[in-house]
Amino acid sequence: MTKKLFIPALIAVMCALTLPMNAQFGKALKNVGKSVTKAAGNVAGELASDVVANKVSVKIVEFMDANNTIATEETEYYKRLVGLVATDYISVDGLSLNYKIYVNPEVNILATADGSIRIYTGMMDLLSDEELLAVISTQIGHIANKDVRDSLLKVASEDNATKAGSAQLEKLLSFSGDKMGTVVNELIQIPYTDEQNKKADSYAFDLLTKNNVSKDALVSALNKFAEMETADKAAEGDDTAELSAASKFIGVNSNNSLRASIISSK
Repeated sequence: MTKKLFIPALIAVMCALTLPMNAQFGKALKNVGKSVTKAAGNVAGELASDVVANKVSVKIVEFMDANNTIATEETEYYKRLVGLVATDYISVDGLSLNYKIYVNPEVNILATADGSIRIYTGMMDLLSDEELLAVISTQIGHIANKDVRDSLLKVASEDNATKAGSAQLEKLLSFSGDKMGTVVNELIQIPYTDEQNKKADSYAFDLLTKNNVSKDALVSALNKFAEMETADKAAEGDDTAELSAASKFIGVNSNNSLRASIISSK
């Protein structure tokens, strides 16, 4: 008698426990499905942005190249750069990098989402070979981390605090002349955040280490920029003082002294 009553009771209890568990499991599966769908959508959106950003970047670089004097293959600048980047600095994440040198005393270097890196002769004059590789490696880091792409998305959104979608970005493909000039001018002035610079420096550290270049080269380059950054800050508000040749570069890549300290501690 006791057994007959106990067994049905046990089954009832098991059913009571099983139904809520199945219901929760089904709910969990739905949530996972939503998460996967959202993640897939995010990946698709990222890929779409990458594709359009690369196309726009090609147009931007064409505009910049057409409006700057480019060092030819016969120059010492060209020969020096080719010797430095020859094999170890020609691609990132499957994206081929391409280099050109602008004959300009300004201390600057620019990178775009399509893998273009443009170096000013002023930057090459300032830095040793290993320091130049260090700065190039940092720019490669900004490409790999999609910082340059995100800067372009900010320009396309017409609000530097937000990022545009692919549709807004595609509008830039129709720009030329003064309109494209405005885009370029805005793009090269958008500062990287401290976090972006920190990650790009870390990327450069790893790349240099892989290629047997001492971290001291990156530290040394950053310290050179830090000196000019300090001088530029001292010149603020003084109409008679001149900013350094690296003022535009420093406006985008700031806090160089702190960054040098972080790399030194690695």
